[in-house]
Amino acid sequence: SKARYEFRWLDQFHLSLDPDTAKAYYQAALPEGADTEFCAMCGPKFCSMKLNQTVKASTLSAAPLERADAPA
Repeated sequence: SKARYEFRWLDQFHLSLDPDTAKAYYQAALPEGADTEFCAMCGPKFCSMKLNQTVKASTLSAAPLERADAPA
């Protein structure tokens, strides 16, 4: 799951049951020479891994919020 989350496609192919077929499907679904950070199934707008990374990055870069139960 870490390889999938980090878009390490070669690792994912090696971990699959049929690496050659997995790589062929990947190459057939995406433009030639494309090095993507999303899979062809969901695409860039709906990739759950990419959305999670985007939310995580924006959350970490935002100023910390005050806790509602913290004393003022």
